[in-house]
Amino acid sequence: MQITLKNLKRNYASLHAVDGVSLDIPSNTVYGIIGRSGAGKSTLVRLISMLEKPDQGEVYYGDKRVDNLPKDELIQERRKIGMIFQNFNLFASRNAEENIAYPMEICHMDKEHIKKRTEELLALVGLEGRGKAPVSTLSGGQKQRVAIARALAVEPQILFCDEATSALDPQTTRAILALIKEIQKKMNLTVVMITHQMEVVRDACDRVAVLDAGKIVEEGIVSDIFERPQSPVTKEFISALTTVHDSVVRWSEDGGHYTLRFRGTKTGDPIISSVTLKTGAVFNIRAAGVQEVDGTEIGVMITDIGPDKQIAAEAIKALRNEGVVVEETEEGF
Repeated sequence: MQITLKNLKRNYASLHAVDGVSLDIPSNTVYGIIGRSGAGKSTLVRLISMLEKPDQGEVYYGDKRVDNLPKDELIQERRKIGMIFQNFNLFASRNAEENIAYPMEICHMDKEHIKKRTEELLALVGLEGRGKAPVSTLSGGQKQRVAIARALAVEPQILFCDEATSALDPQTTRAILALIKEIQKKMNLTVVMITHQMEVVRDACDRVAVLDAGKIVEEGIVSDIFERPQSPVTKEFISALTTVHDSVVRWSEDGGHYTLRFRGTKTGDPIISSVTLKTGAVFNIRAAGVQEVDGTEIGVMITDIGPDKQIAAEAIKALRNEGVVVEETEEGF
């Protein structure tokens, strides 16, 4: 189901938590919304999921406006969505299968249907045979799998993931993201992922919107954003990812006044050698590596270019002619 946001605003006293956000979230996709702490992510997801009403603006599910519905209709529309949270929000007094069954119980579904559906969902999230397990005996990853199954219990059309992997270790995070992507394809869901982790966007999302101070500062296909980030906050996110991800290594903290981004087959072409032969430029490479973003290789190189400004300018022109994105920074990354 497509989600459309039109000029959403939500204020808390003088704080503009969401300030004029307009977005089109395509159906049957994994859509990321990323921002730093305090950027307005949690408020935005509450508005999109109808947990709060905006002060101004409109929210549409498909062609239907949903932000202004009366209570009874609102309850019906909320049944089209599932939600996964950072801290799982499971009932400690219920075992795994009882947690999954809960949404179906409050919808007064038939007991046989609940039993069958619960078994199907346990299998879907890889927890066959663990239905009777008390929540206290489950690992963090297993708890999140139960939470995912519970969110899918009433067969929603939209799945919201609010910092769903923030409490998990990196290996478990990758497994949960892979599970969410697999489920999205099987069920043709619209998945909206709220996160402050750029690796979540890289590994799971098709499109992303970058939120800063309640406003959307950048939006687009994930691989395009990684190749050509425009806003300072997006560059900061990608920069932080570059310094910690094991596929991109920085061996010198000094220098690095230029960031080069290569896409697709260009990551394997001898472009630097070619430019050096053409222009006589000297490259002092400070960091380099390749990351896979939504099935596309994006190469990153942080470098100084010399021996002087004139030759550096010629080298940059040659790089751009080869399709390399070149960004100049005052102090590099």
